[in-house]
Amino acid sequence: MIYYTDIAIVGAGGCGLTAALVAAEHGRRVLLLERDTSIGGSTAMSAGIFVAAGSRLQLANGENGTPEELAADLFRLNGRQSDESLTLALCRISGPLMDWLLDRGVPLEHMPAYKYPGMSRSWIISSPQRHGSAITGALLNAIQQKPAIDLRLRTAVTGLTLDSGSVAGLMAMTADGERLFVRAPAVILAAAGFGANPEMVANYIPDLAGAPYYGAPYATGEAIEWGQALGAAVEHMGAYQSHSSIAYPKMMLVTTYLINHGAIQVNQDGRRFGDETDSYAGHAIAVQRQPGRAVVEVFDEGILRQTLANYPRFDECLEAGIIHKAGTLAELAQHFEIEADNLARTVEKYHAALKAGRDEFGRSQFGVPLSPPFYGIRVTSALVQTLGGLRVDARARVLRTDRTPLPGLYAGGGTAAGLAGDRPEGYLAGTGLLAAFGLGWIAGRDAAQS
Repeated sequence: MIYYTDIAIVGAGGCGLTAALVAAEHGRRVLLLERDTSIGGSTAMSAGIFVAAGSRLQLANGENGTPEELAADLFRLNGRQSDESLTLALCRISGPLMDWLLDRGVPLEHMPAYKYPGMSRSWIISSPQRHGSAITGALLNAIQQKPAIDLRLRTAVTGLTLDSGSVAGLMAMTADGERLFVRAPAVILAAAGFGANPEMVANYIPDLAGAPYYGAPYATGEAIEWGQALGAAVEHMGAYQSHSSIAYPKMMLVTTYLINHGAIQVNQDGRRFGDETDSYAGHAIAVQRQPGRAVVEVFDEGILRQTLANYPRFDECLEAGIIHKAGTLAELAQHFEIEADNLARTVEKYHAALKAGRDEFGRSQFGVPLSPPFYGIRVTSALVQTLGGLRVDARARVLRTDRTPLPGLYAGGGTAAGLAGDRPEGYLAGTGLLAAFGLGWIAGRDAAQS
């Protein structure tokens, strides 16, 4: 079957949904293809956190930080390894992008009192549910009101097609085995990255080879390879986002809120092994080096309540029954089969560090002393998403190795290189969604206008 459209989009996560809606609003016909049975991708699995500057939500709360200040935070963290023009472009549209999402029914709120490491201002915008599915669900509702958008699920794209050196469409296969030949003057690659491809992970991210993966199941990297086959450049392929608070073996997102409010992690010997507030990547690797690649997160009633107040999604962990409550540290140690005496000494040592304001691992962010009843949850670290991909310019156009654009081809989401630079330590919380939605917004508009 031959299908004609103005713009074809691969992947219905945050990037693809945004690109489709923008393009339709500019009067273009859009074919949006998703090989999963539902929309959302990595965005729907996330905590729904953006960074932005200048949105009306922030201005209403007195936060007047500029896009240039936001970019400065990113450059400081990633050593200026992300493309300067792309980084500035995304930071400058971040506020208008949040306003655009709000105007289309996406539930968002500013979090003025919360900053992640590396943030000089309160940049965080999030869904009140702290769940990305609330964002993608609202975008789906908006898309369903647009007759110009043809959304097709369970349709796997198998490759791109060319005409006189320009990308002219794509090939796909439906769940029923029907071949689809799509003719489109513009194609936007908005697929996930390669976190679900063990071979690519081992090649580009050897530190996390064999580690659990917590992300979109179809993040297998083909879209990146299609671009490479056409001469596109890739960059920052060793960058990634990881998380060191994934429930084990249930594989549910716990949250860094526990740690930020004063929780600690101990190994099977009952000892701490690093700064739990360290970068996502640094501590994730430390967790993977512990016996069994799993540790126990220890907290108390106060931390539990603070976390629930700021992160309603934590209810999912309570409802799943994966959190254990104990009246004493000895009872907690017995339940998790860890060294009780060591655990007691560890907590005592942690309290001393709390008073001193710094511990042997360099942690300086503490809550209040832990007190009974105590809680514990077994967690591991996991690869959440890869942050490298096809090189794109500030118009989201895919670039060849000589930095000239591939005509007709755009990229965003996990297919495009992100903002962390070459190292995972360069990742600033919230920039994953900013890059995904921002590149979708830019690509949809540029493709429609071109």
